[in-house]
Amino acid sequence: MALDHEILDEKYRSWLSRIASTHHGANHRVNDEAGFARLSAPLERTTVALVTTAGAHVRGQQPFTVDDVAGDPTFRPIPGDVETADLRFSHTHYDTSSAETDPNVVFPIDRLRESAAAGRIGDVSSMHIGMMGFNPDPTEIADVTAGRVASILAEAGAGAVLLAPG
Repeated sequence: MALDHEILDEKYRSWLSRIASTHHGANHRVNDEAGFARLSAPLERTTVALVTTAGAHVRGQQPFTVDDVAGDPTFRPIPGDVETADLRFSHTHYDTSSAETDPNVVFPIDRLRESAAAGRIGDVSSMHIGMMGFNPDPTEIADVTAGRVASILAEAGAGAVLLAPG
């Protein structure tokens, strides 16, 4: 059953209104410039990276700032050979207990590795990115962080990115 676009639009506007009234500094930003980018090779020959907004970082890295009402627009590089036991999660806008028990629920690195082994994707990137999704004002992410993340993943040879929200 297809949802009516007017219903979805109303739900989205209601969500925006709730965010604006409950989050300090909320600044909804529409990206009218985002375009569709086709894969340059079939997925079976494409290196895939993960980007998660679940607050993922590697043991020993600085956790994300969770007590700032403005959020944390920074990122943490996560090596492609990371062991799931070394992943940590710092976030206050979702219950991280499931992620701590099985990191694959928000950072599906083992599923990505299985896909590469089965030939469904070309390879697993040597670098992935962890971010914290709570950022009421996305300006710094859009203007600074996104470009840095894209450069890191391109340098690692990623031809596609899977976004795994928290």
